[in-house]
Amino acid sequence: MSEKIIHAFSIDVEDWYQSSYDFNAPVDEVCVHNTRLVLDFLSKHNVKGTFFIQGLVARTFPHLVKEVYAEGHEVQSHGYSHRPINNMTPGEFKEELEETGKRLEDITGEPVTGFRAPDFSIDKESFWAFEVMYECGIRYDSSIFPLKTSRYGIAGFTRGYSIIKTPSGEIEELPVSVLEMTWIDGFRVPVGGGGYFRLFPSWFLNYSLRKLGSQGQPFIIYCHPYEFNPHEWQQIIKRVPGYRRLHQGLGRRSFQKKVSGLLKQETFGPMSEVLKRIHEELSQDKTSS
Repeated sequence: MSEKIIHAFSIDVEDWYQSSYDFNAPVDEVCVHNTRLVLDFLSKHNVKGTFFIQGLVARTFPHLVKEVYAEGHEVQSHGYSHRPINNMTPGEFKEELEETGKRLEDITGEPVTGFRAPDFSIDKESFWAFEVMYECGIRYDSSIFPLKTSRYGIAGFTRGYSIIKTPSGEIEELPVSVLEMTWIDGFRVPVGGGGYFRLFPSWFLNYSLRKLGSQGQPFIIYCHPYEFNPHEWQQIIKRVPGYRRLHQGLGRRSFQKKVSGLLKQETFGPMSEVLKRIHEELSQDKTSS
């Protein structure tokens, strides 16, 4: 790449209890508090990001979407209920996408063209989702986890930018980052954010940033607002088993410091800026060939 790489900071705006424990629960005010922690954090680092916001959050706290947009961040869709896409019918998914898109567009006045599935829940069996996305105005997606885990992902899927063709049109895919280790052929390590950021030490995340850059890959980071709040468990009064609190609480105290270390090293921006740079490079490649 001839120009400096732009990396992406993205955040999936959801309420931990509703999105991870009880889909039927209402979204709690703590989600607003946590998202404001992220806004303050990004303001201190002078970084703009992409906020993939749940439709249920937008319905409950429309003023929060206004705050995010007013601070210059990109607002895109994270679905409505946080139920997994691969358990939905195409009709159910379309209904969620349309509902969320309408709510976000009514608040910001901007078209919703980007999407990230809850829990990366698009797999080989649910590729029909891309045609539904296109029909609903989505033009880029960040739902594929290019590594198979016990919960999600597609083994061997293209790292970095790719095009997914549907009968209706093309969707640009920009997945969160995984690191491919050159000393073991094809061995990939999930380093893109979330729980992986909570568990990996800073030195390994810094190494991943440099390594991805040397491979010409932008670092696509994803986080959740609750990961920025190490005190959330004192603010959730509903019953949650101790093992879930322990598992989800691990690494939160050092989370902001790790992300801060990455943002200080390189240029980060919203997904649209990364895609713009990719388009420029592809255009240059065509011109020179």
